Amino acid sequence: MKRRILNLGLYDGLRHLYSLRRLGLLKINFFHPTAEQVAAHGKVLPTVLTPAEANTTRTSSTNLAAAEAAAPKIDLPKTELVIRPPQLDYYMLNHHTVHFLPTASESKVVLVDRGNRMLRFDVVDGTRCIDTLPWLHGPKVMPMSISVPPTDVHLYDGEHTGDLYIIDGLLYPHMAEERPQFEALVWRGIRPTHHSFWHCDILPLPPWITHHKRAFVHGHALVGDTICFSISGTEDASTSNSAGIEGAGTYCFHIATREWSKAGDWLMPFHGKADYVPELGLWFGISSQGNLPCAADLSGVVTGEEPSPDKMRIWARDDLPEEWQPDILFRSKVASLGSGRFILMDMLDTIAPASGKEFTLFTGMELAFSNGSKGNESGHHNSRGNESSSSGDENGAKGKGTMCGLRMIKHKSGRYMLKRKLEIKAVF
Repeated sequence: MKRRILNLGLYDGLRHLYSLRRLGLLKINFFHPTAEQVAAHGKVLPTVLTPAEANTTRTSSTNLAAAEAAAPKIDLPKTELVIRPPQLDYYMLNHHTVHFLPTASESKVVLVDRGNRMLRFDVVDGTRCIDTLPWLHGPKVMPMSISVPPTDVHLYDGEHTGDLYIIDGLLYPHMAEERPQFEALVWRGIRPTHHSFWHCDILPLPPWITHHKRAFVHGHALVGDTICFSISGTEDASTSNSAGIEGAGTYCFHIATREWSKAGDWLMPFHGKADYVPELGLWFGISSQGNLPCAADLSGVVTGEEPSPDKMRIWARDDLPEEWQPDILFRSKVASLGSGRFILMDMLDTIAPASGKEFTLFTGMELAFSNGSKGNESGHHNSRGNESSSSGDENGAKGKGTMCGLRMIKHKSGRYMLKRKLEIKAVF
């Protein structure tokens, strides 16, 4: 089912408050409604020939006036929730931070603070609702969350959120015993026949990295019933995608057994989360090199297969004028809307004379084959088919997508001109 809302997590630096807002995708449409309009007004982005070229200086054929006309200014939606961060030890790193974690349900959002407290926000029949959840066992400096689709057990109890796995993007593996850094929020009963409720479980880190004093999680993806993580022992993974990085490796956490396996001494081509697109049999996210839209076939990662260049595509952003320069401290973010459609969010600075304004650019992007299909109706789809509804198949446990004829189509954009000290921290 296609998404109806886009969740935005914001931080007000003047009042030191966090807020959740929801952009209605029916009110602000980032996509052309017909194939004729896509052909007339959409733009096919050029592909980058090799991953190394993604780090080269970008070029643009778009002038500033045309770009501004094609991306009208938009207003942020009303505030749904305001939360004040806890007053903790001032010397604790990011002591005032609140994190927004997406779940398998677009309407339900989990919030985590540095006091390890977790809350879940939702709107039920027009009424705002807050659920208290079990506390985490340890603080997370840079939490990354992986939502797993709900099972029949969840749905039977009316829980559409699904389980949530939370790992710290900044790891201290040698302190894993006294500082839990990987945890799971899971729905289960004490016994199979008893009433279920939420539990927070401590999970182990990959045993291959326990000798590191510090490690970084660069990317992650749900592949079937396995969560794949790319982790390195050094901070910078932007110059390589293989064993050239100290301690670099991709590790697979098997949800059913809670055991780890090692895929290889290489990194997946994504920074942050990669979303599975079942219509294409591919994963989509932001490239680890160049901060660009990227698609890849990760179906073989669990069995140790490194995604080869012929099984990935990276697209150049030649649609942005030279006057719009990316914020070097901000990586692009992507939110999956379903059916191969995404919202791409960029933080940009205008360097035109007498301007110097910072803004957020929202852009509707679509993955499709050259004949306009999503994959399954044209013979390009993988061998999985559409018959199965198991969570493993929905997350890419089986078939492999094809790259032949795959295109990235830019639809519509909108600009939010940032107000003083108001930052968008999360989009999902």
